[in-house]
Amino acid sequence: MQNIEAIVDELLAQLAAARDVPENAPPTEIIVSSLDQMRFLVAVEERLDTMLEVGEVFPFDLTSRENLVKSVTELVAEATA
Repeated sequence: MQNIEAIVDELLAQLAAARDVPENAPPTEIIVSSLDQMRFLVAVEERLDTMLEVGEVFPFDLTSRENLVKSVTELVAEATA
């Protein structure tokens, strides 16, 4: 499996460029809407070649990059269990 931290960093950089914010900005400044979260989710699924199950609320912890990586890791673990 690809390194989830590297994937998250790459996707945040792409989304930051699209929003015209610094790529090292906090996730809350890069992923600001449910549409951004959907784009992020789809991109993660594409990179990992898997389908991730989410409920009505996106499970991403945007409080820090580390917490975002952890929430993606947990989501992937649930999907592959």
